[in-house]
Amino acid sequence: MLWKKLLTGLTATNTVENKMKVSDIIDLRLAIQKTEIKPGIILLASAFIPALHRYIGSFEFAMNNYPEASEFKASVYMFASAFFLLGIIPLLLIKITFKESLSEYGLGFGNLKTGMKYILLIFPLIAVLLLYPSSGTREMLEFYPLDKAAGESVFSFLRYEVIRMVFFYSAWEFFFRGFILFGLRKYMGDWLAICIQTVPSCLWHIGMPAGEIFASIFGGILFGLMVLKSKSILYPFILHVLIGFTLDLLIVLQNYQ
Repeated sequence: MLWKKLLTGLTATNTVENKMKVSDIIDLRLAIQKTEIKPGIILLASAFIPALHRYIGSFEFAMNNYPEASEFKASVYMFASAFFLLGIIPLLLIKITFKESLSEYGLGFGNLKTGMKYILLIFPLIAVLLLYPSSGTREMLEFYPLDKAAGESVFSFLRYEVIRMVFFYSAWEFFFRGFILFGLRKYMGDWLAICIQTVPSCLWHIGMPAGEIFASIFGGILFGLMVLKSKSILYPFILHVLIGFTLDLLIVLQNYQ
């Protein structure tokens, strides 16, 4: 009968369309696995991990959710959570998922001469033009150091700075300048890789002093160029430590005059 032929034809058409849809999906998955899985993981991680740290790994989160915690303990919580989220997780992705060497992500001495030249040239300029003037502003004086008790003794100050250096700055530079920048440069090119790692780095600073938010944009670009020239995250790490240490020291000296 005619209606049976029509029904058979519609069923056959639907079957072909379904097969085509399944085939398209399979082909798409294969395409993603071959060409886009690594940069896709890095791009998603560049959004998810900093956001996760900013909300559940931050100093503010510790102070709000653990009222009995001191500012020092809240600072340690922030630094330790950064070490895990920004350091350990991308390290595991590199070794287990990408199956690559950490040296491909800027771990190593790279070009020692170039790296030290950048530090010796840039740090004095930053200290004179940015750190010293900003350390006297009310916003900075009220915000830093996170542990206000760090200014009460040399031991307290050095303890705070060393813990931040070991756990926070190391993970920060590895994530933004190592994992993201080195991970994306062969897919995006050097300049776009620098820009991409600068965006989440800047967004993470929202809620901090306004000057620091805008400085993080220029800092992201500067540190990105520095790491590509020196072929190592070591030198941006050293510069970052010097900037943080010097700013805290200037603020502490002014608060306790």
